[in-house]
Amino acid sequence: MSSETADALAAHMCELVQFYMLPELKEDLDSVPLAASQFESYHSLLIQDLPKLYDLVQEFLQKSGGAGHEELKVKLLLLLCELTAAPTIYQLKDGPENLLRNANELANKLSSSWWKSTDAQMLKYYEQKLHKDSWKRQLGAVHGFARYLELRYTDKSRMSTQMLAFALSVGLNVRECYDSAYKQLGVQIFSVMLKFSDPKDVQELNVHSVIYDHALKDAYNMESVEAIGAVWNCMYLCLDHFVDLDAYTWNQCDDMMDRLIHNVGMSSKPKVSICLLQFITRLGYYFTINRSAVEAALATDLSKPDNLAACLDECLSLNASTSYRWAKAILQMFVLESEKLLQGPEVCVELMEQMQRCYLVCIMPIPLEALSPHLPEFYGKFVAVLLECIMAHERTPAVVKIVQRFTSIFCFQLAEKTLPSHLAEFPEALSKIQIKISE
Repeated sequence: MSSETADALAAHMCELVQFYMLPELKEDLDSVPLAASQFESYHSLLIQDLPKLYDLVQEFLQKSGGAGHEELKVKLLLLLCELTAAPTIYQLKDGPENLLRNANELANKLSSSWWKSTDAQMLKYYEQKLHKDSWKRQLGAVHGFARYLELRYTDKSRMSTQMLAFALSVGLNVRECYDSAYKQLGVQIFSVMLKFSDPKDVQELNVHSVIYDHALKDAYNMESVEAIGAVWNCMYLCLDHFVDLDAYTWNQCDDMMDRLIHNVGMSSKPKVSICLLQFITRLGYYFTINRSAVEAALATDLSKPDNLAACLDECLSLNASTSYRWAKAILQMFVLESEKLLQGPEVCVELMEQMQRCYLVCIMPIPLEALSPHLPEFYGKFVAVLLECIMAHERTPAVVKIVQRFTSIFCFQLAEKTLPSHLAEFPEALSKIQIKISE
């Protein structure tokens, strides 16, 4: 292929790629609610023409050796970022033609080798499209930008200070949209920034504090498990950047624990409770020296005695006092949540698995003398529900086993200690309950 022919073909493909970009909305997102049906004609165009474009591009890249033609590469990458962004209201469903799969494969191929020379052009494009006053009409660009960040940045390829500042502005802008999906998109952008920027840049620009404040606001009203997981993971990434612990007031930690416990109590869905309990547990060991060892121990199958024993040892050595002032609230949360254990055997087992891990991290390490005022009421109410679970679920083996494990943990907690008088009756009572469960 001659250079003139290649240039002409590249120019033609640039026009085609531009034609397939998602058109700008006529009105802002806040003005007119969108529905997926509004994109049917756009989808029809893509389904008809994208296979031809893919073939043309692949043939061109093969014949040209992938050299030069920077404009085509940038435009093609912008289109692919739009197409492969998910979830979006304009998302194209993959069918027999495998349009999305092919788009993802091509995006990964392009992003592996073109970044250094295209960064400035990508940034310039998104700066033009995603201005505070115009982004609400640029659905393709705003979702494509989040996808671009995911493709572009890794542990080996860090975000520049310029891109960090721009991404922060975009993330803050999109979360102001009335649609909660855009708050989630903002969290997605924030998470990439926190993971793949130079920590020094994040801390000097105070990016983590800004993101934390906004993410905590989102934590009040996220409904889906996916959205909840995203926003809380984002806040934990913020904690990674609060490095000056001498000056750290622990306000963030307290705010997070308070909000997590409150949200568990407000949720009617066991899946949401399970998700939130995992984050309470994580906060309980977050600031400890043996954090990685505890995390590894919690990830094992605790139904195996050796694993449980190892997990108990690791949790007992936790040296942070994060949970001390929250012990009473956490125990009360367990009692309130215990009603959800009666909803079904599978729910019971899954929820109790997370309760046990939370108990091991947030309650077990606390010295008994500090914890003892809260235990009698907790044992009395919670153990009663555990026994009720066995009957309600007709002695389902998985339920029986996990209840036995919980009572074993309680027995371990009280064993070989000089107990206060108001706790003296519980070791024997728990032993009798274990025998009764085994019958």
